[in-house]
Parts: sequence; C-alpha cells; structure tokens
Amino acid sequence: MKHAVEITPGAITVCGAPEGWDAKYLAELVAKAAGPVIHVARDDARAAAMVEALAVFAPSLPVLHLPAWDCLPYDRVSPNPEIAAQRMASLAALADGFDRPSVMMTTLSAATQLVPSSATVAESSFIAEASQQIDIDGLITWLTGMAFNRVSTVIEPGDFAVRGGIIDIFPPGETHPVRLDFFGDVLESARRFDVESQRTLEQITRVEFAPASEIILTETAITRFRTGYRESFGAARLDDPLYAAVSEGRKHQGMEHWLALFHDRLETIFDYLPHAPVTLDAQIDEALNARAETVADHYNARLEALSMAGKHDVPYRPMAPE
Repeated sequence: MKHAVEITPGAITVCGAPEGWDAKYLAELVAKAAGPVIHVARDDARAAAMVEALAVFAPSLPVLHLPAWDCLPYDRVSPNPEIAAQRMASLAALADGFDRPSVMMTTLSAATQLVPSSATVAESSFIAEASQQIDIDGLITWLTGMAFNRVSTVIEPGDFAVRGGIIDIFPPGETHPVRLDFFGDVLESARRFDVESQRTLEQITRVEFAPASEIILTETAITRFRTGYRESFGAARLDDPLYAAVSEGRKHQGMEHWLALFHDRLETIFDYLPHAPVTLDAQIDEALNARAETVADHYNARLEALSMAGKHDVPYRPMAPE
C-alpha cells in the first residue's frame, strides 16, 4: 500500500510503494509534462534500474543521461572519457533547446556538482553542413580546444583523426563516428561509419559537434584559469605540472577537479531545466549527507597533505568544495 504525503507546497513524499512503482509513476508524470522531468537517483545502480524499468512502462520514452564522474573528489585522475562525453552530449542537447517530454536521468553525485553554463555549452558547439565552406584549420583548433583527442584512428567518443582531406570525429554521446570528406575547404560529404569495418552506415548533410569535456582549452579559458589559479593559491611554482600543462594548452590528468577556474560561470542541471518537475529517489537525504561528508573528507585530506608537503613534492592545491 502506498501513501502520498505533502511535506511542503508542491512536494509530495510517496511511502510504501512496491519496487518498480516509482518507474510507473515517473512514466505517467512525464506523459502529463510539457517537457523533461528530472529524476535524481541515489547512485548509478539505482539510475540503471530505473532506466530498465522505464523501458517496460514507456519503451518509447526519451531518456537523457547525466552520470556522475567515476573518480573520487579531488582525485589525480580525470573522469572516464566515455562518461565525460555522455555528460556533454546531454548538456549540449538541453542547451540546444531539447524540450520534448522525456526523463533527465541523473544521480545525486551528478546533480550536486556544478557544470558549465548552458550558454557556454551552446556557444561551444561547431556546426558543419555539406556543400559549405569550412575553415579546416579552425575546426582542428576547435576540436583540440574542446578536449577531443587527436589519434591515428578514432575508436571512442572524443577521438578525432586527420588524414589529408578527411577528418574523422567521434562526437560525444554518439554510437558511431562521423567522416567529413573535404574537397579543398568545401565539405563534399559527411557520413556515419562503423569503427571496426569502416563501412558507411548513413549519409548525412549536417552535423553538430559538442565539446568532449567540461574543460575547454581556448585562449580565453587558459587565461581565466591562470588568473584564477594565482588568485586562489598565490604564485604557481615552476614545478606545478597542472599550471604548466594548462598554460601550454595541454591536457593534464585530473584537471577537471579545477573546473571552476576554466569558466566564468557554472550552473546545476536544475538551471538547465528551471521549470522541470523533479523526482527524488528514496533515501536521498542520507545519500546527500554521505556525499557532503565524502567531499569534505577528501578536501581536508588534500589540505593536510599540502601543509605537510616538502619542497620536492608535487603540489596539489584543492579548490574549496563550494
């Protein structure tokens, strides 16, 4: 037996619901909504279970994903490129005005973490159309600045390869890469192809690429990072690998943990969808408290390590949790 109790105006807590009923309710809620509905799951496992259940109750329902980073707070490693690509694909879709009835599936860890603003994501896209002139050098510069990896052969989202008049790009959130075939500076054709067989899957006339990462390495972003880093931590040491890499326009493992320094504004997923209904998983309060404790513990550990570091230790200067 389920019970619905209104705790605050507009907020309803449902108790005693059997497993799977939440997915049925969410599907019904989306059917009545004018646009996306945000669902915040406790963790990745709960989010996956919800997606699986939604496929039963509403198999044609569009589901966008905003997964959490798969690394610890204040880690020395970056999130998995596929996760970063999935996050950016969803943010780009919302920034582009995606307003169909759908589910924005996220987790507590992802929902409580700031992301680049919708305006930044929208301005950072690159559109190419067949039969149109394209600044090829500008496209390559854009790909590099938007955290795409230049490789000899594209394999995973976020890769790009250049071979003469052909540029292969694996866009974030897509299952197949795109091949752009140029004649001079004119885009002669564009097609999706299979990574393994290299066979054409679909001819397309227009492609829109989103950044592959929340970190962008444009000249403006690099200058903003350098200024913010010095203002936050004082003069950078000569042996600070993060500061040195970003100053040279290079990626550095774990640089995402200084995200705020690359952008003039950060937002939450709720800022992207300010009028969307929000459903919260069971035990979300406990999960929120645990997340806050985890972030605080790792931040304090970094501060303690920094205070005890010797002059030859590689510095790690953590951003405040806020």
